[in-house]
Amino acid sequence: MKALAASLIVVVALLAAGAPPVLADGGLVRASNAQNGLVVTLFTAPTPLRTGDADVSVLVQDAATRAAVLDAQVRVRITPDHEDAIPQIVPLSHAAATNKLLQAATVALPIPGPSRIVAEVRRGLARAVVAADLTVEPPLPPPLALWPYLALPPAVVGIFLVQQWLRHRSLGTARGGSAAARREGAS
Repeated sequence: MKALAASLIVVVALLAAGAPPVLADGGLVRASNAQNGLVVTLFTAPTPLRTGDADVSVLVQDAATRAAVLDAQVRVRITPDHEDAIPQIVPLSHAAATNKLLQAATVALPIPGPSRIVAEVRRGLARAVVAADLTVEPPLPPPLALWPYLALPPAVVGIFLVQQWLRHRSLGTARGGSAAARREGAS
């Protein structure tokens, strides 16, 4: 029973370690700033950012009470640091966020290299801006992107084999020891 529990713990650990990053609310805090009675915190996921889709989330809080502000209008502007780059302006919403205290959107990061992200928040007459510099990495090569899926079957088979070996070993001990000890007793 202990071997089965240990095997289960190893399988869960392997799955957790090999799981690819999931786009979700929150992520890495890129910047936080207090302006005009608002505290704006900018998050991105995954870490590191790679070309393709990324999640951008913003938490807006009242500076005095630190309570979440849910009626603010938020948009982000992402500008790659290239001569021909066109800024991407994306509105954020609570509907796109799993955590309804945040406003989020999925943005496309098509070009690797340095970029600038600016989150602009408006609530009535109050306006707050927070900015951060990003580095967008190139995409992973396909074998590296797929390694968790390719490594899982051999890991499961290996765990099964270890469990069977431990089970066979414990059954042999419970029956009176090793085969050599049984032969010596028979002579």
